[in-house]
Amino acid sequence: MTDPAFLYQQAHAALSGYPLRDARPTLVSISENVIFRVDTTGGERYALRLHRPGYHTAPEICSELAWLDALHASGLEVPLPVPGHDGQCLRTLPGDNGMTRHAVMFAWMDGNEPTPDIDPAAFARLGHITARLHDHSRHWTRPDGFVRKAWVPATMTGPHALWGQWDSVPGMTGAGRDLIAHCLRQVDAQLADYGTPPHRFGLIHADLRLANLLVSGTHTRVIDFDDCGLSWFMQDLAAALSFHEDHPHVPRWVDHWLRGYATSGPLTQADLDILPALVIQRRIQLLAWTGTHHDTQQVHSLGPDWSDRTLGLCQAWMQGRLLRHIG
Repeated sequence: MTDPAFLYQQAHAALSGYPLRDARPTLVSISENVIFRVDTTGGERYALRLHRPGYHTAPEICSELAWLDALHASGLEVPLPVPGHDGQCLRTLPGDNGMTRHAVMFAWMDGNEPTPDIDPAAFARLGHITARLHDHSRHWTRPDGFVRKAWVPATMTGPHALWGQWDSVPGMTGAGRDLIAHCLRQVDAQLADYGTPPHRFGLIHADLRLANLLVSGTHTRVIDFDDCGLSWFMQDLAAALSFHEDHPHVPRWVDHWLRGYATSGPLTQADLDILPALVIQRRIQLLAWTGTHHDTQQVHSLGPDWSDRTLGLCQAWMQGRLLRHIG
């Protein structure tokens, strides 16, 4: 339910669980989750996240928060969960139709969301930050009960896809279905060969795209770990290109990201070789997402040719022309 009056009611219910005086919520965005900015008379500012009902379980959200706490303790600039009166960071609210909604509050982080015209040097900083995230992931001992979704072919573009089925997107033709199906068979085969050893596959952000960055001067901060989960580490680069995979600056973005990553993390030829498969799989996952969100302003902003451009990217990948100059 996205009725603003109801959402404000839920925001106030969530805020009652925190030791704040005169907390004033302001609706910032309604997307997968609902975000409120919270201001207090003392000048403090927070971000309140109301989770979409039925997507993440309470243990999954608590696992995300455990990783954020550990990342923050290691010195990375990530959202910091704020505990309530009871010392817990997760609030559970009664919703409509018997469904509950989870809520979490974070310390506010300043910065601006970059646009596709971002200085490519910001991608170098993002690559460096991502390498630090991955290094932490590889060495961090996850607490008992830690559980997050796995982002693999079955859950991204296969029968158990969590963002919808790509072959049900409005306007999909038989030729388009055949092209994507053939593309995904080859992607799946390449990923099976690449494998899931711990140096290649682990806990990642999984949605490190432009919309989930805050840029302030020379600082690039990572936000929105809502989709963090288990996948290939190089999936975070594929996600960084989300919705802009055919932008003319992509080769420069990728080059700078890889340079930044290499300053703090290892990269092998196999990691570079698998990138095109991960990028096209992500694009097809996003195509499925547009089908389940086809009435939203975000999907309308992609333009009427976005699906056709996706098929063009699939053709380019099949012909070995997608990111062919990387490395």
